[in-house]
Amino acid sequence: MLKKKLGTTAALALLTATALAACSNNNEGNASPSASGSSAAASSAAPASSGASGLKPVELTWYYPTSQLQPDQQKVQDEVNKIVKEKLNATVKLMPVVLADYVQKMNTVMAAGEKFDILWTGYMLKPEELVRKGAIQPIDALLDQYAPELKSDVPQVMWDGLKVDDQVYGIPNQQINGTRYGFIIQKRFADKYQLDTASIKKVEDIEPFLEKVKQGERDIIPFGQFGTAFLNPESRDETYWGVPGLDDHFYVKIGDPTYKLYRYPEEELDNFKLASKWYKAGYIFKDAATSKMADYEAKGQIAVQFNNVLKPGVEAEVKAKNGGNDVVIVPISDWYTNGYSATTNQSISRTSANPDRAMMFLNLVNTDPALYNLLCNGIEGVHYEKKPEGYIVPLADSKYKPNMDWVFGSVFNSYLKEGQPKDVWEETKKINQTAEINPVGGFKFNSEPVVTEIANLNAVWGEYKRGLVTGTLDYDKTWPGLYDKLKEAGEEKYVAEVTKQFEEYLAKSGLKK
Repeated sequence: MLKKKLGTTAALALLTATALAACSNNNEGNASPSASGSSAAASSAAPASSGASGLKPVELTWYYPTSQLQPDQQKVQDEVNKIVKEKLNATVKLMPVVLADYVQKMNTVMAAGEKFDILWTGYMLKPEELVRKGAIQPIDALLDQYAPELKSDVPQVMWDGLKVDDQVYGIPNQQINGTRYGFIIQKRFADKYQLDTASIKKVEDIEPFLEKVKQGERDIIPFGQFGTAFLNPESRDETYWGVPGLDDHFYVKIGDPTYKLYRYPEEELDNFKLASKWYKAGYIFKDAATSKMADYEAKGQIAVQFNNVLKPGVEAEVKAKNGGNDVVIVPISDWYTNGYSATTNQSISRTSANPDRAMMFLNLVNTDPALYNLLCNGIEGVHYEKKPEGYIVPLADSKYKPNMDWVFGSVFNSYLKEGQPKDVWEETKKINQTAEINPVGGFKFNSEPVVTEIANLNAVWGEYKRGLVTGTLDYDKTWPGLYDKLKEAGEEKYVAEVTKQFEEYLAKSGLKK
């Protein structure tokens, strides 16, 4: 069968980021970044390597998403600041936001012109769109002066992937740089119902198992679908590459030398139909459109999840999120990549009063394993213990276990977790080097000419997204009216602009003559 391949952002994720109001730049006496992206050092600043000597005390504010708010957040922040105070004469105010609320929260923060320093950007909050709205600043000069270790550690292709108009606007959180999708299944149910994992070749193949779980497990949700779209890679009759940098509804066919763009192909729409079918069958939670997956996941109440990054060692990571229940993975695609990852990054706010110190801090997070793992795992002896075998285990009563290492920095600095192979990071790097590369992965869309249309389209999708991808809204009844609203919101102008820029990219890159 043929495989349907999408971009490295969450596969078939619908529009999530709305247009952001421009943020004013107020550096409170520090030198402002120039138009070319350089940033003069504040008079008290010094390279990160010189330690805290001579640096004035500052407080940094860092927004990032988390699966759930952690009861011991303040306790961990206090320990973080012992390190940051000693090394940078700074403190950091950690501002975690529940993942489902992150985009809306950051839209509000930036629209209000709030002064803060660092924000997580990525598949939900794209740097290119933030650049067009003046919300984040270029960091080329800051990297050179205050983060030489970080700059040299990240492959150049990743820096190139985070450039907008030839300037870098984000720091990649190094991790798996590719996509492999399939199922994560609680082992206890797979064993109980004798699931033959080798028989699962496409999404529909899991249906008989979901039916058994529905019939046999009263308090278990068969399929964990709570608003993040999933895709059906091998049961459709065409093969696609997703076009990155857009809203994840543009594709080109693999092997097509014309690189014709496809918008909302039937293969994509069939996934909404499948969601409707599974919702009616009772496989998807009846209140999925208004509930948070983490609330049920943490209690081990979800039997099957769809995942588009089935990376080495993912079983250990997911076990911790699933109430400590063992899981098995069932891949239904090979590895592929855009050649770089723009999925998870850190950016510096245009309103930051101390961009130099923010960069020093990000350099420290990515080069100091003790600090990074404190953010990821909490305090040794309080939230986890180290085993002689070389891995860590969360304590049973831990009040800090976000299980989102990829949000904070380079996962290659992570302590091994129980169940992860000792060579997990070597294997991850090997996948990064060998995954099949999307030939149009370098395309970057300038949203400025259609920023109003994008905002309008986002608003329309915002009304329908969760309902469609959870199946709560019946596809056949919903899509015609939704598409009419998309056309009224500027769909045709948006598609025309994307097509124009994409054709220019194809010609410039030599893909099409």
